[in-house]
Amino acid sequence: MRGSKGGFADLKRLREQALAQRRQEEAAAQAAARAMTRHENTARGTARLPERGTGPQDGSDPAAEDPQADLRAFRQAMRAVTPLPSGNRVVHAHRADAGAIAAQRRASALGETARRADAGVSDGDVTHLLSEGGTAFVRADAAPDSARRLRRGQWPAGAELDLHGLRVEQARHAALSFIDECLEHGIRCVRIVHGKGYGSEGLTPVLKDKVRTWLVQKPQVMAFSEAPEREGGAGALLVLLRQGEETRR
Repeated sequence: MRGSKGGFADLKRLREQALAQRRQEEAAAQAAARAMTRHENTARGTARLPERGTGPQDGSDPAAEDPQADLRAFRQAMRAVTPLPSGNRVVHAHRADAGAIAAQRRASALGETARRADAGVSDGDVTHLLSEGGTAFVRADAAPDSARRLRRGQWPAGAELDLHGLRVEQARHAALSFIDECLEHGIRCVRIVHGKGYGSEGLTPVLKDKVRTWLVQKPQVMAFSEAPEREGGAGALLVLLRQGEETRR
């Protein structure tokens, strides 16, 4: 029984504390409401201060005569309130794109360094390395008749890239990235359409010589030749790529 009495006493005490806390909160809310009302009236120009030397009239609210009364009452009611510690706040950090993070980690794990496909490739003159009037190229370790066999269709083009409408910088990156991608997919022969220059200023083919220059500097290019007329003629190149054992030389 004593245990039961002790438990009832604890419950009674907790109930009284809860009621006291509730009264404080209600008093604080009322004080805040009065303070807000007075602030709004003052902002509208309707609040009037009592004349100097006069006191509150009978039956009047002292708080109405003293603008600070509500503020003091509010602070008094809030005295027992404990503010939440700022250390309990959880700040959510911005989450980076998961795909980008995964790619970055993979490159780091494999020791890979980001490198553009056209890195180190210049626009220098390579005319002296070309053959057949500047329309073909055969690397030293390739079969001497590779260009002729390209034109005859011995290696059908497995992929094609059209550079029409691109500026020189864009075309260089596009062409050499295209070569790298075709190598990864095991494509032996590709066609690159650079155009005949009909849409260029002065009708001069800007990309025609540039593409030849870039391809000569790409070790994975074994040979290239101007395409036969049915495949683009002077406006396109057929390119032979290294494959298998050739790539590992």
